[in-house]
Amino acid sequence: MDGGQVLFSIVFVMGMFSGVFIIYMGLRQRSQQLEMHHRERMAMIERGQIPLADPESSMHVRRIPTQARSSRSLSIGIIVVGLGLAIMAIIAIAGESPEIGVGVGGAIAILGAAFILLSFVVRPESTPPRSAEVARADRPSPPSDL
Repeated sequence: MDGGQVLFSIVFVMGMFSGVFIIYMGLRQRSQQLEMHHRERMAMIERGQIPLADPESSMHVRRIPTQARSSRSLSIGIIVVGLGLAIMAIIAIAGESPEIGVGVGGAIAILGAAFILLSFVVRPESTPPRSAEVARADRPSPPSDL
């Protein structure tokens, strides 16, 4: 292996590790946000307040069934792009042929990108979020101490 291939291998492996690290940090941040939101709601309940229905914060709990298809396409697309990049790395490093690796892995990655694009094109129309007045009208009023 010459210097260019060694440098390519090092950069590619570092890129893969940094991508995994970025995904890990994103998942960790989302977990912390959900935990803080849960603590806020619990504190409000302990003080006797009724938390308002917030459709943006409860999207992780209940999903509209029509969104499952686009979400599934997005997940499949991300997995296929990762698979294409992995095959690209394997062929380029083990086969010592970066051109063939980019060709085969790139073709698979383009297929994954098509799935990702499909998930954005097929998005269903979302229902408008309910206002706070409608959410309060749906809930029973707290008992008064008269």
